[in-house]
Amino acid sequence: MELINFLIEHYFLSVPLLILIILFLISNSKKGGKKISSQTLISLSNQDNAFLIDLRESEAFQNGHITNSINIPFNNLANRTNEINQNDKSIILICDMGSVSPNAGEILKKEGFPNVLILKGGINEWRMQNLPLV
Repeated sequence: MELINFLIEHYFLSVPLLILIILFLISNSKKGGKKISSQTLISLSNQDNAFLIDLRESEAFQNGHITNSINIPFNNLANRTNEINQNDKSIILICDMGSVSPNAGEILKKEGFPNVLILKGGINEWRMQNLPLV
């Protein structure tokens, strides 16, 4: 209740802060590419319209990854963009929880890859849905 009273009494500070928070959240949600669900990834992969990049470290990748994904750890991405074969396919970025992929998407967009998608929730969401790993 005190917080609400404070915000009302100091509306001239509260409103700009609220606007900045909203703009930050909107900007962050669009960063790096469109977020897609696991089901959308499966659909694109089944249609052979997806190039899957797993951004996790090699050890995590070896412990289980999505079928047909290649491993390019995030730290090496900028140096290994030549390995990405798009051919009008969507590039789908996969990380642990979906937090690293937006930064990777920004790197790829700067390199000229227009169709970048991000697996929402990353490999953790994939596991929670009991989807298969290789």
